[in-house]
Amino acid sequence: MKTLVPTLSAALLAASSPLQASSLLLNFHTTHGSDPGAVGGSYLDLSPGHASGAVAASETTWNNFATTAASSSLSYGDGSSATGVTVTFGSETSAGSGTIGFGAATINTAALYGSGGGVGGFENLVSNAGSIYGDGNNTGNSAAGRAGWLGGASNTAIGLRVDGLTAGEYTVYVMGRNTNSNVAELPITLYAGSGALSSTFGFSALTGSVESNFGAATPNPAAYNSFIAGDNYVALNVTLGAGDSLFLASDGTGTETRGFFNMVQIVAVPEPSGALLGGIGLLAFLRRRR
Repeated sequence: MKTLVPTLSAALLAASSPLQASSLLLNFHTTHGSDPGAVGGSYLDLSPGHASGAVAASETTWNNFATTAASSSLSYGDGSSATGVTVTFGSETSAGSGTIGFGAATINTAALYGSGGGVGGFENLVSNAGSIYGDGNNTGNSAAGRAGWLGGASNTAIGLRVDGLTAGEYTVYVMGRNTNSNVAELPITLYAGSGALSSTFGFSALTGSVESNFGAATPNPAAYNSFIAGDNYVALNVTLGAGDSLFLASDGTGTETRGFFNMVQIVAVPEPSGALLGGIGLLAFLRRRR
């Protein structure tokens, strides 16, 4: 018994270490002008998922999209191949319909790369080195949150469908903002759902999460230096059953009537360690034997 206790303690300590979940990191950039495209340099871990600790600092492999072509050549954040996982894009079938149709997406992927806005009296989104939108209006700024796709027609929402994910719990981090503007409030409402493979996603009956996209009055150099849930990103919880697809929609609210996607991170929520649960049961058994 004396030799079992330290061995058991060591096993419990190892089992109690958190299991890092796999992540799928999606960056939406534009083909306009001298767009740097892929997330790179010091921006690889500049994201709400990394900031919250849900995505490990070592998971920095981004899937960078410049077109709405469906993609199955994806990688997880740790660089491993996301075999069998596909992303398909879509847009609202008609303005205000509340239904995303997949396949022939009407999405503007060639909008101006985010300049941060120039409205007098408000802090520019990219005016300081610590901004979550990257540093400066220049080609070296390849932050995932800086560029954005938007509804290609007035008042239209946009969306995406992810197929091939394993069943389980997921947290989806989304940044959606018109990064060419810094006016006081440009809210976007984000919706998430799951279900069988479908060519449409009706989101109007769902409860969305609002990203307020606040504006900050000058001077306030630290206005955009922190990831703030509900302000500059949202975290959505989704449960997938076996074979389920994951659906997302972004819809404009108020003065910004178009949907926007800047980046999406899909993070599997780790289940409690089976080894830990087994170890706890063994420890209880040993105590009863004493």
